[in-house]
Parts: sequence; C-alpha cells; structure tokens
Amino acid sequence: MQPNLIVKKSGIAGQGVFTTVNFKAGQLITALIGRRMSMEEMIKTVDAGLEAGSDPLQIGDETYLDLEELYRSINHSCDPNSYISGENKLKALKAIKPGEEITFDYSTTMNDNEAKLLESDSILWTCKCKCGAKNCRKIIDQFKTLPQCRQKFYLDNKLAPDFILKKFG
Repeated sequence: MQPNLIVKKSGIAGQGVFTTVNFKAGQLITALIGRRMSMEEMIKTVDAGLEAGSDPLQIGDETYLDLEELYRSINHSCDPNSYISGENKLKALKAIKPGEEITFDYSTTMNDNEAKLLESDSILWTCKCKCGAKNCRKIIDQFKTLPQCRQKFYLDNKLAPDFILKKFG
C-alpha cells in the first residue's frame, strides 16, 4: 500500500485515488504495480469475465499489467494532473495538493493490436467519458484517436509511456 495515496469516493466515477501530500510537477507519485501479462492472456482474462476491459494497463505493444486494486482505482481525466512515464511510473504533470484526486489520460496508454483483438471475442475498449473537464472529449479511446494537438502535446513533452512515444514520436 502507498502511504501517500488513499482510495475514496470520487466525483468522476466510483472510487478514486487521492493524495495526502504535495507533489511537484515531474515528481514520481508511484510505480503502478500488477502482474505482467501478454495480450493473449489479457484477452482470455477479459473474455472470461475475470477482469473488465478497462482494468489491464497497456505497457507495451502487446504487454499489459493486471493492476493491483489501488492502481486500478486511478480515474481518467481529459485534463489530467499526472501521466505515465517509462513503462509504469506515474508522475505529476503539474503541482498536486493534498486532497486532490490523482488522474491520468487513459488514452495515452492505449494502442491495442486491432488484428489480434478481432481474432478473439474481445473488442477494442472504449468508454464514454464523464470526467467533467472543460476540454472533455466525451470518449476514452486509442491514442491515435486523440485530436492531433493533444497527441502533439503529449509527444512533444514526453507525457506518455515509452511504447507510445516510440510508436508515435
């Protein structure tokens, strides 16, 4: 368990993760922890109903983390205060104060292999967004579906996991 992070009711969706300390822009908040799994394992797990399609975090072209519950509770925002760096490091995008909910843009971690998904019973995971941000896109989808200006912002500032930066940067 992370001593600086707590799970409680969120105004965005269900439960959220909140900080009890200050974080400066660029500061490491936590490493996201979970069991590594291949795309095939992820598809089987989701198809079997053992995980929701939104639960595994993509960390490579065909590699996922089956996140532990605390990290699974971090909500999406179209105006996030954190981002994924490297493979699984959650860093502050801007200063975050105690009591603030920690959020990241899920779309920055999504670049599923559509061909493999189409071979299974799975579908590409998307979700209606209700984050409430002024710039809300109303949908959470693959990185390539982000508006070009948003993609450029994330890529130019290296505010996405390494596999996204490598593929699109």
